[in-house]
Amino acid sequence: MAVNLEGAFLAAKLAAPMMKAAGRGAMIFTSSTAGQYGFPNRAPYAAAKWGVIGLMKTVAMELGPHGIRANAICPGAVEGPRMEGVLAREAAAKGMTRDAVYRGYADGTAMGRFIEARDVAAMAVFLASDAARLVSGQVIAVDGFTVNPDPKP
Repeated sequence: MAVNLEGAFLAAKLAAPMMKAAGRGAMIFTSSTAGQYGFPNRAPYAAAKWGVIGLMKTVAMELGPHGIRANAICPGAVEGPRMEGVLAREAAAKGMTRDAVYRGYADGTAMGRFIEARDVAAMAVFLASDAARLVSGQVIAVDGFTVNPDPKP
């Protein structure tokens, strides 16, 4: 809760005066697909990420009149060391292979795969750019389209 929600709150609180002084800005919050759907056995994480979405929407309303936009990116499962740890722990707990657990998660998306950090970064670059000058208060999933938020491999 402290890292995911309080960290986002404190960052926004510190950035807002500088952006107000500039008369413009773009805050990009990082939530998660868990913040859209919930996630079994991860209540504190899911609750914090739901909170980030509520914080972002409130910030967008409060700071919009000052020319400041706020949006939230909700990554799905991102390839990399953190997710590999999740896969290994879940595989061990369920007596499954890492690949079977991966397939369970990946099959829960329309595109059948995990995303890469560069996919999240590309969305952040877009949201920070003038091409998104009227995009504010939005929750944008970068997840390959989650069709089953509770995979049961």
